[in-house]
Amino acid sequence: MAIGLLTALFLVYQRDRIEEAQNHIENIVDYDAVLRASAFEKRSTHDAFKALKASGVTAFAIYDRTLEKANDAGEIQLLNAQDLSTNVQLYGANYKAGALYVASVPGKEGYFKEIREDLVHRLGADKVGLVNSSRGLLLELTGAPYEALSTMKLSISRLQAQEVSNRGFNVIVRPTNFKNVTPEDTRYVFSRINDIPNVTGIVFTGKEILGAPKYLDETLKELNSRNIPLIGIEAVNQLQYDPQAGFNELAAMKEYSVGRLYTIAKDELKKITPEEASQRYYISDIERNIRFNLFPLYEDGQNNTTSLQTTINYIAESRDKLAEKGFEFGRGDVYPAYNPNPLLVVVTMVGSIALFVFVLQMLVAMRTHKQLVLFFALSLASIVVYIITSGTMITLLWALSAAVMAPVGAMIMVMDHWKSIASDTPVGPWRATGYALMYLVGAALFAAVGAMFIASMLGNTRFFMEFAIFRGVKLTFVLPIVLVAIAYLQRFPLWKGRMLNSKEEAINFVKEFLTMDVRFYVFLVVGALATVGYVFVGRSGHTAGVPVPAAELMLRRFLENTLYARPREKEFIIGHPAFMLATFAFLRKWPLVIHFILTIASVIGIASMVETFCHLRTPVMMSIMRGVDGLWIGAILGVVAILAARFLIYVAQWYQQREVNHE
Repeated sequence: MAIGLLTALFLVYQRDRIEEAQNHIENIVDYDAVLRASAFEKRSTHDAFKALKASGVTAFAIYDRTLEKANDAGEIQLLNAQDLSTNVQLYGANYKAGALYVASVPGKEGYFKEIREDLVHRLGADKVGLVNSSRGLLLELTGAPYEALSTMKLSISRLQAQEVSNRGFNVIVRPTNFKNVTPEDTRYVFSRINDIPNVTGIVFTGKEILGAPKYLDETLKELNSRNIPLIGIEAVNQLQYDPQAGFNELAAMKEYSVGRLYTIAKDELKKITPEEASQRYYISDIERNIRFNLFPLYEDGQNNTTSLQTTINYIAESRDKLAEKGFEFGRGDVYPAYNPNPLLVVVTMVGSIALFVFVLQMLVAMRTHKQLVLFFALSLASIVVYIITSGTMITLLWALSAAVMAPVGAMIMVMDHWKSIASDTPVGPWRATGYALMYLVGAALFAAVGAMFIASMLGNTRFFMEFAIFRGVKLTFVLPIVLVAIAYLQRFPLWKGRMLNSKEEAINFVKEFLTMDVRFYVFLVVGALATVGYVFVGRSGHTAGVPVPAAELMLRRFLENTLYARPREKEFIIGHPAFMLATFAFLRKWPLVIHFILTIASVIGIASMVETFCHLRTPVMMSIMRGVDGLWIGAILGVVAILAARFLIYVAQWYQQREVNHE
């Protein structure tokens, strides 16, 4: 265990160096949306872009053009046969009913040329006619309804990308895939951004990425030749990515060295305040390895400002919060393709196996030679599996083991030490409080061994970017409670004054428990415990199945903005104070059933500290500080809880004495 811990600490140090280096964030806004908003608000584009840059925006996203968007932007003019019959005269041709005509706009001839190229590429030259008119050359489009043609995706506009670059911003391109895509289609899209400076990322739009399903290697080749990062959009549930066919395969080709982008859906943005929106971006960046923020524009202004100014304000607020954390803004950082040294991972894995055997023998008595046989057998089998596979599944298994066994081992060692210092007389209240604090810190340090095993064995880019995730998060909360309850019954005479420390006693306990008489109030207690368990498990893991009350959200926001990392409420409100009360209860000779309940509640805090490290997308230093912050706040609340308990006991004793004197 000690050797495994040393290698784990070294790997955690390496991981922290990599994570600390990824501190540049790209703040992105939709280019077309800004143009529309500034035109609607009669605000000069120069003023709008200047204000956006001052707020922290570093890049603009440009999407595939459509004829409709180009018409709205004044880059072309769309005409139908009726428009032509009244305003435009054709030379040497007749109007075609149902056809769509595209006219150039003076000074925007470059866009007309680009769009003609796109239409020919998409539709074929036979469906894109060229006619002469009193307005100059017109494109004549046939073969599809007006609506379908006007909204059809064309391609990225080179002129628009150049405009963004000329304004001093980076360019994020957002192309869509072709139907029946060919390698030529892929090359065509990328040709539009040839020699455009500051193209800092590509985020594919739609249900599949460019080149899917057959020509991902062509897309990879084009990306690599231009050194353009692949960026995925985080899923709405904040877990992994929005599903796009071909994305995971292309990410694997890049060894998972991809960017992770966070955005808020427009419908969701309408429901939240600008302050809440900025907080969401702030938390996403510091906790989930987000390095690309796509900010949607508010459709309606808030706080007596225009919609564009409201957007600018919440972007600036996000920027200011992130800057206080040491983040810088510009080209977003992309995690390198990092995998820790396999030999060190194996040594750490063997350390986790040692932890498993060490804790297991506390629950199931084993002679030393049996422990050694089990340890070496598991180690050998695991090393063989690691060698012949990618290693992910076997390291996940032993990471899960560490997440369960570390808090269980910490609690059992504390319980054994409680018994070793037990005496017939209660320990003084202040001394008992000191012991409670000491035991809490000691248990946290032992549990941290398991945390380091998890953080090091799974500390690679695949987990950082959530292409692989820790499985069994719910189990890491439930199983430690069950195992600690068993260990408690083995060590303390809770059940009818007996300890269940033998096979016979365990069998008798099961028989007696299943055949005992049950009163009605027991069902109420079980129902209450089931409700607590549902909330506890439902609120744990990568996603929350139980809503968070508004008051708790306010507390979370306060802690997020005040501390380095927001500690978990279950640690500093429930687990750690219960741990200190459990120690105090044992040393002060409180009833054993109260001590049992407090001990079980104590597992919540210790297990949660370890489980924090199962979220590999969170930087390891933040996970460490989250545990530290929860520990010292929980210790303070634990002292407060002990003082409150002592006060209540003194009040109860005073009333009892008063009643005796009165009699």
